[in-house]
Amino acid sequence: MKHIVYKYDSDQSDEMEFDSRGSQILEQGDIVSRHGMSWKVESIEYQDEDNRKLIPTWWVYLTRAVAN
Repeated sequence: MKHIVYKYDSDQSDEMEFDSRGSQILEQGDIVSRHGMSWKVESIEYQDEDNRKLIPTWWVYLTRAVAN
C-alpha cells in the first residue's frame, strides 16, 4: 500500500492517488496517460515511513511526452 503524488511540469496541480494493493509499478522513462495526455516519468522519489502506521509516499515527476 502506498500514496502516489503526481507532480506535473505544467500548470496542472499535483494529484495524489492511493494504491491500496501496492501493485502500481512506475519507473523512470515510463510513459503514462493522465487526463487524456501522455506524460513521461522523469524521476521518482520514495519515502518509506519508519513508523509502520504511516503509509509510504512516492513522488512521481512528470513532463509532457510529445510524439514524434
